[in-house]
Order: sequence, then C-alpha cells, then structure tokens
Amino acid sequence: MSATVDHQQSAVNHARANTVTHTQEPPPALALLDTAIVGAGIGGCFLAEQLARERESAGHPRGGRVALFERTHRVGGRLWTVRMGQGPDAPVADLGAMRLHRGLRRVLDAVARAGLTGDLVPFDFGRPENLVHVRGVTLRQRELTDPARIPYDLAEQERGLAPEDLVRRAADALVPGFTELRRTHHTAVEQGDAHRAARTAAAFRAHRDRAAVGGLPLWRTTYADALRAVLGAQAVALLHDTGGYDVATSGENAAEQLGLLFRTPPDAEYVTLRHGMQSLPLALCDRFTAAGGGLRLGHRLLRIDRAEPGAARTAAERGEPPPRYLLTFALEDPRGRATGEHLRVHARTVLLALPPGPLRRLAQDGLPFTPRLRADLAALDAVPAHKLFLLYETAWWRRLGLTRGRATTDLPLRQLWYGGTCPPPAAARGEGPALLLAAYPSGPATEAWHAVEPPHPSAREPDAAAVERAHRLVARMHGLPGLAAPLLARRQDWNRPPHDGAWHVWRPGHDPEAVAPRVRRPLPGEAVHLVSDCWTPDPGSIEGVVSCAEAVLSELARERGDHGGHRAR
Repeated sequence: MSATVDHQQSAVNHARANTVTHTQEPPPALALLDTAIVGAGIGGCFLAEQLARERESAGHPRGGRVALFERTHRVGGRLWTVRMGQGPDAPVADLGAMRLHRGLRRVLDAVARAGLTGDLVPFDFGRPENLVHVRGVTLRQRELTDPARIPYDLAEQERGLAPEDLVRRAADALVPGFTELRRTHHTAVEQGDAHRAARTAAAFRAHRDRAAVGGLPLWRTTYADALRAVLGAQAVALLHDTGGYDVATSGENAAEQLGLLFRTPPDAEYVTLRHGMQSLPLALCDRFTAAGGGLRLGHRLLRIDRAEPGAARTAAERGEPPPRYLLTFALEDPRGRATGEHLRVHARTVLLALPPGPLRRLAQDGLPFTPRLRADLAALDAVPAHKLFLLYETAWWRRLGLTRGRATTDLPLRQLWYGGTCPPPAAARGEGPALLLAAYPSGPATEAWHAVEPPHPSAREPDAAAVERAHRLVARMHGLPGLAAPLLARRQDWNRPPHDGAWHVWRPGHDPEAVAPRVRRPLPGEAVHLVSDCWTPDPGSIEGVVSCAEAVLSELARERGDHGGHRAR
C-alpha cells in the first residue's frame, strides 16, 4: 500500500472516530474551542499541525481544543491523489496540484517537517523529443526554433526564438532589464546573499511599477494585452498554442504575472512527491491528530456569529477566557448531501482556510463580512481547469521515442503528460498498464468539453463520450488511428461543485500588497483570519498558501505576547 493510501486511510480513521453523526451527541471537547480551522486543504492542514504542535510544546493538555473542519469527506483540498487501478503497483494520478520547484523554500520546509523529503523525486516537464501538435502540424519540441518547420509567420526579429525566449523578450520589453535582474536575484538566493536578493527584487518592483502599456500601468493591464503590445500577433499565437495555457485570452493582471515569472528561477528544478502531492496535507493532518487535534469531515460552515452568553458562563466555570464566536455547521454525507443535522461550536479564534467561492457562500449577514471584504473578494478571478487521465494497456508512446514529460497542442486536449505526473511504481515501468494525463485544458479551453460533462457534479468517472473524444484526439495527435482504447479513465473538473476553479489570478486594477493584508484580517481587532494562496502575490501556489498561513500564525503569536513570532517547527 502506498504512503498516500496509508495517510488517507489514517485521516479517514481519525475522522470516523471524531465525526459527529445523527447517533452521537457532539463530543464535549467540541463545545468550546481555542481555535476552529475551517478547510482541510494544504492551508488548513498546515495551520492545524502548527497550532497543535505549539500547544503540545507549551505543555497544554492534549485534546480537541484545536479542531479542523472540512466540508467534504477528504483531506487535501486541491491536492488530490488517486490510484488508477487495483493493487500496490497501480499508478497514481494527481488530479490537482502536481509539482514544486526547488526554489520554494517554505513548501520544502513543510515537506521536511512532514517527513517526506525522501519522497521528493524529479518532475518531468518538457523534453526536446516530446510532441507539439499545432495547426495540424506535429513537431518535436526541439523543432520550435526552426522557422521553416513551425506553422507561424513570425516577425524577422522573433524568428528562431523558442517560446521561452519569446517570453523573455516580452518581459524585457515591458520591464527593461528584467532578464538580468531575474538572473542576478536567483544567483543571490542560491548563494545565500539575502541583501543582494532583496535589492534586486526591489529594483524589479520599481522598474515594473514604472512600466506602462498604452498609457496604463502594468497592474491595470491584462497579461494578454501586454504581450500583444510587444510581440507580433503570430508570436502571441505561438505562445498560446504551444504553451498549454490560454495566454492570448488571459485576463490576469500583467504586473502580477511578470512578478510570478521573476520569482521563478530561470532554470527551475521541478520535483514532485513519489506517492502524489496529497501525501503532504495528509502527513500534516496525521501529525495534527497525533498531537490531539480533532478532524471533522462532512461539516459545511454556514455562518459565524458572536458567541452566546451561555458560552461565556461555561468558560468562566472552567476558569478559561470566554469564547468570541459561534460557528454553525451543516453535516453532509460523502456525496455532499445534507443530512439535516447541524452542529454549533464556540471558539476564541477562527481561521478560515477557504478560497473566495466558499467564503461568498457563507451567510453574508454574519462575520466577518463588510462591504470592503466583499469588494476585495472580487479582486481575483477563478480559473476553470480539468484533468482527464487514461490508463492504457501499455506505454504505447515509447514506440514513438517518448518516455515522460509534457506535450502540448492547440487541440482541446491542450496539455498531456506521458506516464502521468507521478513516477510509476517499479513494476509498472516495463510492459504493463501505463498512465497518460490525456487532457489538461484550463481557462476558455475547458468550454470545448462542456458537451461531454458527466450528468452529476459529483461523478468521478468521466462520461463515455468524454473518454472516447479524448482517446480519439490523442490518437490523432500521435498519428495512431488504430490505437487501442484505454482500460480506465478518471476526470476531475475543478469548476464543478463544491469547487469554483482550479486556481485564481489577480484581476487588473488590484494590488495584492494593498488587498491581501486587509483580507487576511478583514475585521481589525477580531480574531477571525482568512488564509489562502489567494491573499499573496502567488495565487494558485502551495508556496502562497504556506506564506499566508505563516503570516497569520506570526500575527497570532505576537498577540499572545510571543515577541519572537511564529517559528515553523
């Protein structure tokens, strides 16, 4: 059994032991909590593990004074790993987040704390021999620099440039000195020269903030418009078609996209977890429950109100500070259906580890909503995306000289990964069932799949029409009209309930440095905090989640009088 399955079963066992059902009274420990954390994605699990360990280190009694609530019956949020097939040698698929790079130090620290550093393995991205199928032409990635081979009529100064070189050219045109500042910054980071790294980062921000497109500052411009201002139309089309993401229609804030590019090392080394990315939140959740924390699955938060007077009296009888908040939950079954049961919990501190969509579905007349918060929640756009994995009888792509890594196309598939996204078990590396991430569209590209969506939002198996269509497009892209049908399929659409999108991007006209701090604590003086990758310059990233969580934990530590602030353990 894989580590992911072990962790998942452990989390489920904890939940079964602790979840309130219609045959049980709520456990006494739940009536009054020090901290209620809502959302068991990577952010909620990170917060829960840190707070439980801090309580344990401070000598507080073990028990459910910190509780983690999750609407679904699964721990991990947008980190979701599933096994494709039966038995320990069946390959695993990451339905959500699937990679890190070595420059993400906060995440790597969390991986180490979870005891998973030994599970980090190389993540294959593009390879020179992998395919690019665009405008009816099939190329190898190494041929994208050959003007005679590509079906794009590039401007003279753009010919012979690889897609990544076109991006650098655009970045330098938009922010003069971008490439050199980026290189110097990451060299300083690698050498441990914090002063020089900070200086070059500040210089980049100053250059970026002075830059403009058509008289508008970059932060008020979409990335698509910024690209069109400095590259030819055919070059933008090339980036859109071969890059796997719909950059030509992107509504993302151009300044923030360039900031993300700046913070990514030029030669980033990508890694993943051997048993799937979900093993990280599961391991953190295991540490949380082992330290006495309580996990409650199938609990959907409805509203937050001021604490009831009776709760203050109960706390006084125990010699404890009074609670400040009352949380009301509706219980749901594994299919997301309401059971009709409700749970009311009092807490002194509330940490909402939720993206904007679930926050908007809370009762708007409760805490922590204000007109300002509602406006700030609209500062980001949710990006739709879905993945469709196909398990084939053999790794047929090896016959074409392809082993692992990504291929891209302008077909509705958009992105493919040979061998899936996790390294296959040793027994599966020869002739045997092999996994293909056959379709990974995002943004407007997902609209091409609406006609073949499964009828029920909670359906895990894709509709037969979607599987047939994906298989047919894969065969067409690889010139294999007689390709045998797949054995198994799994699809995840991140825009269907209970989700609202795969990741978020900052909209033009919004500055994360102004918006994020006030969203993290929307009501000054109140102990209700919001934690998400959304409220950082890096929405859509695990690094963003962890950095936001650490900022909130540091603020909580300062309020407790711990002047050293929060320290990850």
